[in-house]
Amino acid sequence: MNSKRSRSLYREALHTLVLSGAVLFVLGLLASQSFAHQQIVQLLLVAGSLAGGLLLALHMARFRTRLCAAETLEQQLRSVGNEDSAATVQQLYPLAHRSLVSQGWNRMVRLVQDRSLDQSIERRLQSKQSGRKTERFARAIRSMPDGIATSDAQGGLSYANPAWLNLMNLDGESEPQLSGTTIADCLNHWGVSNWSDVQPQLLKGTRPRTFVLHQGTATHHGVLQLSRLPLEGRVDEAEGFLWTLKDITQQSLANEAHEQFLSSATHELRTPLTNIRAYTESLLEIENISPDQQREFFNIINSEAGRMGRLLNQLLDIQQLEAGSMTVRIAAFDVLRMMQEIQEHITPLLREKQLKLNCRIAPSLKTIHADKEKVTSCLVNLLGNAIKYTPAGGEIRLMAEQMETHLAIAVEDTGIGIAEEELPKIFERFYRCQDERVNDVEGNGLGLAFCMEVARLHGGELAVDSQLNKGSRFTLSLPLAKKS
Repeated sequence: MNSKRSRSLYREALHTLVLSGAVLFVLGLLASQSFAHQQIVQLLLVAGSLAGGLLLALHMARFRTRLCAAETLEQQLRSVGNEDSAATVQQLYPLAHRSLVSQGWNRMVRLVQDRSLDQSIERRLQSKQSGRKTERFARAIRSMPDGIATSDAQGGLSYANPAWLNLMNLDGESEPQLSGTTIADCLNHWGVSNWSDVQPQLLKGTRPRTFVLHQGTATHHGVLQLSRLPLEGRVDEAEGFLWTLKDITQQSLANEAHEQFLSSATHELRTPLTNIRAYTESLLEIENISPDQQREFFNIINSEAGRMGRLLNQLLDIQQLEAGSMTVRIAAFDVLRMMQEIQEHITPLLREKQLKLNCRIAPSLKTIHADKEKVTSCLVNLLGNAIKYTPAGGEIRLMAEQMETHLAIAVEDTGIGIAEEELPKIFERFYRCQDERVNDVEGNGLGLAFCMEVARLHGGELAVDSQLNKGSRFTLSLPLAKKS
């Protein structure tokens, strides 16, 4: 036993020894007086011995119980305090004795066990909440539109979300089937046309990298952006990579359309400027020029200046559209007169494409309050698109009707139409349809975005109804009442 004993144990032992000594003293005293009253002394000796023995047995039993309780407490405390042992708080158990020490110990055991039970319940709740958070995080990863995958340092894939499988054209594959598949296998399956440039740098080093992957020779065939991030190990070494995949085909097409538009605008600006300078120099250098020829030159200069002014206004509108700062100037104008001007404007384009124009314009169109220049540009854009995407021999329909609350102008064609899944996107800036027949048609993807913005600024609507290979119908609705 430990050298540090309880004081109560020492007192119990002292009481036992004193009692034993008293009994022995009485027995010795009686034995020394054996010469007198021998029979009575013997009876007293027997009675005293029995009483002393009984008292001694009771105290020894009590003392043994105390010692056993102390040993039991020491064993339990040693088992809990031993770090190498697997003992826990649940191994503590109450004592069956009725002493104050046992009662105190039992009360302490109940408190410890109740606290341990509370901690166990709390850990279970935390574990359950942690599991819910993990499940929610996993659902978020599976629902992301961008592809996400993890791999080891050699590129062996260990996980890929559904978006990754979809972008890599692996829709039928599942996560367990990715074992043994590398990032290079996925890219080869997708068909990277610039693989020779990407492959040497794909797994080189551990720093974050970004790759632009092209499929085919043209941008509309597909462009993906692949990003690589290191997964740090325990000793500052990458134990793998996190890969993210994003489809940037439309963004790349928009950038190309933007660059193409700027190049085309520069060329179109240079042409009228060149003509204006040429005819101006002719007027200055030719001395005996006839009045008719002068008038012809001035008409050409005026026409080219008007052409350049319209182009600059279009550039300004596009700049305002991109900056979100386009405004309208509301004024009253004759709708019927505007429709006639639009017909005159598109007539040369119809003849060049050999298309038929069918106009159904109500003669009762009234004056409305709107920005005539913006509305005219909107309708010219819609008619221009109908002409560009309608094969030769087709028909273009221009219809206008004034309702009780709004003016409805519809442009309908018998062209190639628009796929249903692309209808929500056609009003985005620089967006162009994925139909291969559209690739050969010049365009910058800004016309419909401009038309939608004009309708919005007037408090109106621009709706579309189209069927692939049958044609499209765009309806512009403008409110008759003036709206700020």
